Amino acid sequence: MEDFINNQEFLIDRWCSRKQLKPLRHLLNGQASLNGLTDGWAGMLTELNTIRAQCTDELQPDEFETVVQLIHKVQEALER
Repeated sequence: MEDFINNQEFLIDRWCSRKQLKPLRHLLNGQASLNGLTDGWAGMLTELNTIRAQCTDELQPDEFETVVQLIHKVQEALER
């Protein structure tokens, strides 16, 4: 879980510093949906998939990889 939070903080810091509002908005929406229940994790997954699909032009390669890692972690959480 600590990696999950650290990865989000990494993305937020990077996107804020470059004023990348579109992916930042989706990530923050996903964070707001996290309520510890399955529907919250599903909301986060939706937002991360939106970033991966619609914001690729705005992401650095390491940021894209971090988004993919977060997607995998959320999918694991949903499978439990």
